[in-house]
Amino acid sequence: MAKDTMLNDCYEHDNNYVASGSSCPVPQCGALAVTYGPPDNFELCEFTCPRCGSDFIASSEALIFRSVPKKWMLAGVQIA
Repeated sequence: MAKDTMLNDCYEHDNNYVASGSSCPVPQCGALAVTYGPPDNFELCEFTCPRCGSDFIASSEALIFRSVPKKWMLAGVQIA
C-alpha cells in the first residue's frame, strides 16, 4: 500500500508555522515562490524560486500572500 506523504506532511510541522508567497524578482521569471516556517519575522521572508533557483528576500509589503498561525483560527474552548 502506497503511503500518501501529502496527507502526513501537515502533521509533521508545527501548527504555528505560516506560508508566505512572493513573485521572483529576476527579470523574465516572476514565478511564484512559497516558503513555510515559523512567523519569527513578519518584516522579511527568505525565498528560493522554484523556476530559476534564485534566492531572494521579500519584505512584508512585497508578499502576494501570508497565512496566519493555525492557533489564531481556533477558538479557545473551556469545559466547565
